[in-house]
Amino acid sequence: MSLDGDEGQPLLLGYSFGFSYGASDDRLGDFYLPALERCIRCDRTTGFFSSVALALAATGLVRLIQNGGRMRLLCGAQLDKKDVEAIRKGAELKGVVGDAMAGCLSEPGDRSVRARLEALAWMVASGKLEIRVVLPRGKDGLPLPGDQAREYYHPKEGLFVDEAGNKLAFSGSINDSESGWQLNYETFHVFATWDRQFGDDLVVANRMNLREIERRFDRLWEIPCKEESWIALEIPEAAKKKLLKYAPPFAPKTDPLEAPPKAPEKKQPPPAKLPDPSLDERVEFRFLREAPFLPNADRIGIETSTVRPWPHQTRVVAETLARFPENFLFCDEVGLGKTIEAGLVLRQLLVSGRVRRVLLLVPRSVVSQWQEELYEKFALNVPRLTDNTVLDVFDRPIPWSGASVWDGCSLLLASSQLAKRRDRQDEVLTAAPWDLVIVDDAHHARRKEFLSDRYRPNRLMELLNGTGGRPGLKDRTRCLYLLTATPMQVHPVEVWDLLRIVGLGGRWGASEDNFLGYFEELRKPLSIRNWDFLLGMVRDFLDAGGRLDPSFVAAAERKLGFVDWEVIKDLPYSQKRSSLVASLGDDARAVLGELVRHHTPLRRFLWRNTRSLLRKYKAKGLLKENVPEREPKPVWIKLKTGPGNEQDLYDRIDEYISDFYQKYEAERKGLGFVMTVYRRRLTSSFFAIRESLQRRRDFLRGVSTTAGWLTDDDIEQDELDLDVSETLAQDGREEFLGELAYIDDFLSDLKSIGIDSKLGILQVELREIFEQRDTVIIFTQYTDTMDYLRDELRHVYGGQVACYSGRGGEQWDGAVAARLREVDFIFGCTDS
Repeated sequence: MSLDGDEGQPLLLGYSFGFSYGASDDRLGDFYLPALERCIRCDRTTGFFSSVALALAATGLVRLIQNGGRMRLLCGAQLDKKDVEAIRKGAELKGVVGDAMAGCLSEPGDRSVRARLEALAWMVASGKLEIRVVLPRGKDGLPLPGDQAREYYHPKEGLFVDEAGNKLAFSGSINDSESGWQLNYETFHVFATWDRQFGDDLVVANRMNLREIERRFDRLWEIPCKEESWIALEIPEAAKKKLLKYAPPFAPKTDPLEAPPKAPEKKQPPPAKLPDPSLDERVEFRFLREAPFLPNADRIGIETSTVRPWPHQTRVVAETLARFPENFLFCDEVGLGKTIEAGLVLRQLLVSGRVRRVLLLVPRSVVSQWQEELYEKFALNVPRLTDNTVLDVFDRPIPWSGASVWDGCSLLLASSQLAKRRDRQDEVLTAAPWDLVIVDDAHHARRKEFLSDRYRPNRLMELLNGTGGRPGLKDRTRCLYLLTATPMQVHPVEVWDLLRIVGLGGRWGASEDNFLGYFEELRKPLSIRNWDFLLGMVRDFLDAGGRLDPSFVAAAERKLGFVDWEVIKDLPYSQKRSSLVASLGDDARAVLGELVRHHTPLRRFLWRNTRSLLRKYKAKGLLKENVPEREPKPVWIKLKTGPGNEQDLYDRIDEYISDFYQKYEAERKGLGFVMTVYRRRLTSSFFAIRESLQRRRDFLRGVSTTAGWLTDDDIEQDELDLDVSETLAQDGREEFLGELAYIDDFLSDLKSIGIDSKLGILQVELREIFEQRDTVIIFTQYTDTMDYLRDELRHVYGGQVACYSGRGGEQWDGAVAARLREVDFIFGCTDS
């Protein structure tokens, strides 16, 4: 039997397809792509009609195009209640469906997605691809709206036919997505029309299964649909027209995500023979190779960094390294260099070979900043992950291999927003264990509410701590460092939550009531404290490996004398704590009070340095650099009244925000988030609220995609704290249409405001400042406000104005120009 067709085209039966494929198989490379390049007809199903879904269905399609093949594609569509109501009132079914589908075909932001859409569109334009739409049918014969449909169209089946009539089919759990074909735990069975060394009974069953897959597809494909509970339509003209916009003039020849064939290796001339190194050179190079592992080399990574740590950083780094792999919370005040401490520890551990697999998770807005600082200060070129692309500090792609990028990169910098996503958590937590995980702004790992008895962690907390019996990152790493200047945001229990992640145990970690109760007792006068409880907790701290601070012991003994100090020192282990405490004098009780305040697990797990400590170093001559004195001064700016009335407009928008917030929260908790975005933008600038309202209007009118009115500025923090993307993903436009009339009215009035009062005051203050100083930094919460200030102030200061935000550095030179390193006058966004 020939394994090739008439013109040498390989046939399906010429390839050794498996009987089934599972998680450990290369399902894309070993099954799907070989099937496409051997067939001339393919019947496929995909899920919801959208740019991304169609692009995924077009994976490897160029192989079918090269064969002159044809394809039939079934996809689902989702209608909302308004669409179904319009059909009920007489609107043409295909017209309504077409409009809904066209609205889902958004402009792809990724070049590879667009390239695959182009391949799909070329086949439609050339008549080689037919698309039909399948909708669930209600009892009235009309399509069901998405929120009422009990089921959705998502069969996982396909059929391939070669030029000799051989057929191959698959059916199983495989999702039509990149992760479904390559990453997820998916399985499917394969059936064929030829004998694949089965017994007779299995051959019959194999062919029957294939015919059943073919029959199901044909029954859905026919118009009218042969399946009673479904409606089938040819792709409506509106959707087809929008898809055809992507059609290229010529047939595509390559798939953007398939690796190009390797060029034959050219024979290279033998390298020029280098002179033999001298003995001195051999010794020098051997020393450089082995230096990190020699005795007393415990500071080689620190000494070869480009930064010189301050005294408090030196102490933290030295003790952290000495106690590796113990976990820690780095909680220095803002500006005191937690990143420096973590970077120095990381460099020393890498250089000495004590860690090899390291993961750094930081907020999305500072991923690039972290990468630059690690390179500039610590000579570490740590690759950063953006979706599935890994780039070094020079933006060069980094190749990786393995089940996932988390497995393939042993040193990786990624955003916490990406790693915590529900669809990414399993990838992160099933990757090979890490030697070290560093998490910046770790206070974003928190519970969702504090007044309820129910513990509901957010996604980042789930990722770190685990949930429902599933281990978290803390269980998948030898060592964990959490960085945050503000471990307590709203409630003291947040500190307990973070300490539990880094290993707080015993009575301290067993109950938040014990932990919170301990510090509540410390707030009471010495005479009425529950000393039995406090000393019991101190004993638990000591039994778990804690120890009395030698400097504290020496000072207490000097103050009280040996006998009285011995009484106090033994109190945690005494059976008569209450009576002994009652017999203490005032001085002894005061020392006891300091003992219980000083000796808690916070000392074991937490580093906390403040500016007051730096001033002590400065006073003792241990620190040469000046410690800045901050003089915060709130300035209340009176809004304009009369023409361009700012005050009236501010009050009206504020009232609108409050009213709609209460309305949305009453409908569903968390839905009022959209109004909190408005309030923050309103307090930033009228320009920022105007830009936000314009984007919101476009969204409500269907001009932009779902939640497209929100910027990274709007959701950066809330996405980490509250997982708002999950809440917003549930919302359709119809829930918010009541806002449109208000938004149009506000936008009209915002145009007549003129110069923002805040800008007017700023311009006056800048003139005064520049009489005494040469440079000024202005921070804004939103890049919209930053852009507004930049455009207004450049009329006065021209090329002296520069900006830095998540977009990088920008300087005015007739236009917003290149990235910069040093500037005279800079605006910055607080998210940078």
